[in-house]
This record gives sequence, C-alpha cells and structure tokens, in this order.
Amino acid sequence: MSPKIEAPKIGDMYRCAKCEMEIHVTKGCDCNDCKTQFLCCGQAMEKVTSPPVMND
Repeated sequence: MSPKIEAPKIGDMYRCAKCEMEIHVTKGCDCNDCKTQFLCCGQAMEKVTSPPVMND
C-alpha cells in the first residue's frame, strides 16, 4: 500500500532535492481525494514545511 498523499495547505513548502527550486503554497487544495504531486528534475519534490514552534 502506497503512502497517503496529503493535500497541500496554505503555508506548505516543497523543495526539489536536486536544484533546490521551491514552491510555497498560497491556496491549499480542498478536494476530497487530493492526489496533488509536485515534480521537478524528474522526481517528486520534498515537503519541507517546518512544524509550528510550540512555546509554553
């Protein structure tokens, strides 16, 4: 079973591991069965969004 693809959300960032081109999402996908995939240099781009900082 392949991993579930999460729909891109506002603020998500994706980077190409080869050329380091980045995509910053400014409007997320809200379809029910999202299969969005960003490709660059012939490979899937990596999601590089940092998790929010939690300060107590």
